Amino acid sequence: MDAGAVDFGALLRQARRREGLSQVELGGSKYSGSYISHLESGRRQATPEIMEFLARRLGVSPLEWGISARAEEPRFGITDPIEDLLVAEHAWSDHDWDAALLHATAAADAAVRSGDTGREWEARYVMAQAKFASGDFPGAAAIAEEISESPLAHRFAVARAQALSLASVSHRASDRLGWAVAFGARAVEAAAATPPIILAEALMSLVSAMSEAGHPAVESKLYLDRLEQLAPRLSSEHSRGMIAWTIGAAAFAAGDIDEGLRQQHRAAELLDPRRDLRLWLRFHSTSAWWRLRAGITDGVSELLRTAAVGLEIMGNAYDVVELRQCQAQLALLTGDAQGGAKIIAAVLDDPELGGERLSRGNSELLLADCLHELDDPSARRWYASAARQLEQEGRLKAALEAMRSATADDVDEKLTIT
Repeated sequence: MDAGAVDFGALLRQARRREGLSQVELGGSKYSGSYISHLESGRRQATPEIMEFLARRLGVSPLEWGISARAEEPRFGITDPIEDLLVAEHAWSDHDWDAALLHATAAADAAVRSGDTGREWEARYVMAQAKFASGDFPGAAAIAEEISESPLAHRFAVARAQALSLASVSHRASDRLGWAVAFGARAVEAAAATPPIILAEALMSLVSAMSEAGHPAVESKLYLDRLEQLAPRLSSEHSRGMIAWTIGAAAFAAGDIDEGLRQQHRAAELLDPRRDLRLWLRFHSTSAWWRLRAGITDGVSELLRTAAVGLEIMGNAYDVVELRQCQAQLALLTGDAQGGAKIIAAVLDDPELGGERLSRGNSELLLADCLHELDDPSARRWYASAARQLEQEGRLKAALEAMRSATADDVDEKLTIT
């Protein structure tokens, strides 16, 4: 850990507390609360640009933090898009999303000036990946959609399929499930003649979107069968683990709990934390979520403990919301409805975690379930609000169930949709 970063982090924390701001409030719309936490602890080193932004927010002179005017900031001698792109990709692998976005944007701009369409597409794809990883799902979707229609993407099926797959998962993460299904279908079509790893990525994006949107299992069976046929053709165990993860989630969504557990166990054996630690942590969180939805609590505490250790530090806001929802659901299922309500109410009250783009419908529905268990009359109001939000997100079956709960004469008699 760099000593300079630690010193700056201490000064930043002191100034923030002096102004009475939370980490989320300090970051505003530009930086997440978790990123500010990383800066304050010294786990991330702020660039002069970031320091200037924070200094303005706190009313501090940048000179107090030992930096001069931004005009004097060096560009480290980078003048070629290839170099900027290499730095961006290195920053992305190091989970420094802001630096990845900064250098990928510079690479894209330089590529446009030089007329290098291939390098421009590659840089913009890294930009979209960085936005997705940082939790800016709408921003990632917008870039991915744009580059999927570029002349280069129409020339090369792999480029088009990758962009469409990224657009699909970005829309799914931002709860625009209808769009996620549409782009997933287009990705599968574009990937028809591409190598197995590209086709598998497209199929996984489509199947995942269909499962979350509540499509009948019979509609996704064709794509699930194609995924299972592709798995043996992939040389990477990690990639086969990703397929098992996707098939397991689809099985849970279809009500096939035994198959869901079998595929989860296989994914746990194959996924490699060294390939992508955050992804591996998210697998534990989503595995817990699907088990809880099936009413299974055995082993869930261990899954959530593993996920929490890393996601609290390196996860984005979406990861934290998903984790909190699991923790609240586990509390509810184990008889602590009061604890579950407290956890999820804190999520909804948080200006970042409670935003509509972060599965607010699921959070509201979970709070309603906890309040119903506590015989709190406000449960009906939360069911109604959750129904409206879930409908906007494209989760129509869940929305209908919530609305039935909200309008029932007795909430205890609410119907469960199968």
